[in-house]
Amino acid sequence: MTGFAEKLKSVTNGQEAMDYLQDLAKKQESEMPDIIFLDINMPVMNGWEFLEQFNKVEALFTKQPSVYVLSSTVDPEDYARAASYGVVKRFVSKPLTKDVLESID
Repeated sequence: MTGFAEKLKSVTNGQEAMDYLQDLAKKQESEMPDIIFLDINMPVMNGWEFLEQFNKVEALFTKQPSVYVLSSTVDPEDYARAASYGVVKRFVSKPLTKDVLESID
């Protein structure tokens, strides 16, 4: 345990994450996460599709979470693509380590 977060919510795909966030926006805005760790390679809705959808609905959220894109890719285009989304705070190479968590503001 790193002590990084008081609460943690894990989902298995981008669509589940989007549904969860939209539900929070309607019912429990105070529970909106501060940080989202977003894997690019997910089933159903991948990370890029999630970011596209997030851009369309982010106005629903009064509290904007910071998104950290996670990937094992070394493709510079993926880094540039992630940076093109204003909500993306940083691109993080896998694995997500305690040192990386400690560097997040």
